Amino acid sequence: FYAKKKAALPEGIVSGNGRVEAKLVDLAAKEPLRVKDILVDEGDLVKPGQVLVQLDTVTLDAELAEANASVDAAKERLALARASIVKQKSEIALAEIEVNQASKLEQQGAGSQRDLDVRRTELETTKATLAESEATLKTATQQVEVARANAATIQTRIDDATLKSPVTGRVLYRLAEAGEVLGAGGKA
Repeated sequence: FYAKKKAALPEGIVSGNGRVEAKLVDLAAKEPLRVKDILVDEGDLVKPGQVLVQLDTVTLDAELAEANASVDAAKERLALARASIVKQKSEIALAEIEVNQASKLEQQGAGSQRDLDVRRTELETTKATLAESEATLKTATQQVEVARANAATIQTRIDDATLKSPVTGRVLYRLAEAGEVLGAGGKA
């Protein structure tokens, strides 16, 4: 009978057999921007979602302000188009009344055919202007959506300038310093 002798270990120490694997995660900029602030140092423990690096977004902030102004301008054009439609509908109603009156006067011999023709032409012109205003309304509606999408895209770029930890881990290397410009894909 063979008995294996157990190695004596100090109390509180355990031995085992196996391997430990680590996952290396690089934090990188999505687009070229200047590093505004690095909030961690080598050796710091980080948690998922923790902000580690803040890139400078001054230019993007200005682009976002411009995009938001474009949204406001597009909304104004939309309101103008809606008001124009209301105006054209009112003018059509008035023109129809005038055509009816001119038609009655012409039938009674108190009005001229020329006056009736002028009233009918005005009615048709006003209806055409209404169709134009309705097309302008559709275009203005699309412009609002495009302007909102542009603003959302810029906001996404600004959000991407805040580099957050995707995992719980320890910072091994600090590859950038405040003031440096990271290229697209540049590691921080």
